[in-house]
Amino acid sequence: MTCSEAGPSAVHPAMPTLEARKLLTVIAPREFQRFVIERLADCGASGYTVTPATGSGSTGLRSGMLATDANVRIEVILPEAQLGATLEGLSELIASGYRVKAFVADITLLPDRP
Repeated sequence: MTCSEAGPSAVHPAMPTLEARKLLTVIAPREFQRFVIERLADCGASGYTVTPATGSGSTGLRSGMLATDANVRIEVILPEAQLGATLEGLSELIASGYRVKAFVADITLLPDRP
């Protein structure tokens, strides 16, 4: 049965169970990307997604027009049990002077396996 055949309110008998996870999003200058990813890996992150990011905030405008004026957005999906150590690792980077912003959201994830 396809989505269009089922309709918006149909319940599929084999609907998979969704898994609760945390989405950690880190905004950092592009030159710090390697350090942030290394810290995430040290804390057990097995994967991540990096995209360019531009904007303005407490550190000023980051237009992305120059290599030294570009931010990245790094997203990691983690189990809640891993979140504390990961945030602690990022806090150490921030305390060392890295311009890093991090925020967390609750998400539900369709599992990779049935």
